[in-house]
Amino acid sequence: MTTTKRARWGLVTTTGVLTGFGHGFAAFAVSALLKPLAVDLETGRGAVSTAIGLGRLVAGLASPTIGRITDARGPRGMVMVGMVVAALGLFGLAFVRTEIELYLAWSLVFSLGVAAGFTIALDKLVVASMTEKRGMGLAVRFSISAVVATLIVPIVTAMIEHVGWRQTCTIWGGIILLLLPIPYFFFGARHLQQSPRQTPAATKINTPARNSVLRQPAFWIIAAALTAQASVTAGLSIHLVALMTDFGLDPVFAATLFGGMILLTVPVRLLAGYTSDRVTASKLPLVLGALLILEGIAVSSFALAPSFTTMLIVTAALGIAAGAPMVLVLVLCAELFGQDSFGAVQGKLMMIQVPGTMLAPIIAGYAHDLTGSYVIVIAGFSVVLVAGGAMLWLLRPGKG
Repeated sequence: MTTTKRARWGLVTTTGVLTGFGHGFAAFAVSALLKPLAVDLETGRGAVSTAIGLGRLVAGLASPTIGRITDARGPRGMVMVGMVVAALGLFGLAFVRTEIELYLAWSLVFSLGVAAGFTIALDKLVVASMTEKRGMGLAVRFSISAVVATLIVPIVTAMIEHVGWRQTCTIWGGIILLLLPIPYFFFGARHLQQSPRQTPAATKINTPARNSVLRQPAFWIIAAALTAQASVTAGLSIHLVALMTDFGLDPVFAATLFGGMILLTVPVRLLAGYTSDRVTASKLPLVLGALLILEGIAVSSFALAPSFTTMLIVTAALGIAAGAPMVLVLVLCAELFGQDSFGAVQGKLMMIQVPGTMLAPIIAGYAHDLTGSYVIVIAGFSVVLVAGGAMLWLLRPGKG
């Protein structure tokens, strides 16, 4: 392997580590915060889920702007600003006393920082630096992120048990600030590989140019299916540790199982990256659709027969099927709409996800508060997944 190739893969590895510490805390470790936050603030899981859902709203609305700025100015500045804002949000979260303060610290400040520092800009960095094996590059990035997130979930849970959730938030904010030298020294323009300008697959297959992406049916089919998958993942992942402890599991052990779920995404992501580099754009929707349908069927097992066993099936299904979709979608979008507008397109996709990813955790939280169970909402989630997967089978990019 040449020095240049090693540098590119080192860059990919670094983005995965950063995302694991930042987005991993926001998306997965937050599950361990759900119960103690609700108890300390004397509120219900629905209210805490609302704060998390509003955070997804803020991130989604900001994503198109984040994507455009990243496309125009590069990822380094955006990543650094996002990391600082995310750390400030965690520092503020450590001092909240009311639901309104929770919404300001988590929903506004922290969520905006995570969106800017740990998602679109880092994805763009990988896409721009990998002239070949783009799918595998994204897969490795997400896999490393999953491994880091797997490690931090039980760590964060143990920290909450020993020092409390407030001190945990303060410590984690400090860790994020300590990571700032990484983007400063390694994400500059001189470290990026400029890819040759390519003709977007959208042009090759007789679809409108990428500047009219919102008028393309393919974009909306992808957006709808990705929204279905992301919404269910958000709704389940945020409540999964709480669901496990409802079955009597120790919180730390539940968090360890949750971390194992995240770890399951690693081989699936690598397989998705390998596949996406070797199949045509017309085949990717079929693969992604099948994954969503199979996930929906597995998730429905808990709704049909709630038990500890089916809860483990849901956990495994979430880990396996949640690993591949984003890799496949990002590669498909890069092929259809071009690399130059990748950040803007991804930003639009993230914004469109907002209603689902915001409402799914809220609905799950209030459904539990009203019924004392997650059965009904999980049944609904399974239907959404199957519908999203079936919709993707309508997409035939190669046929124009």
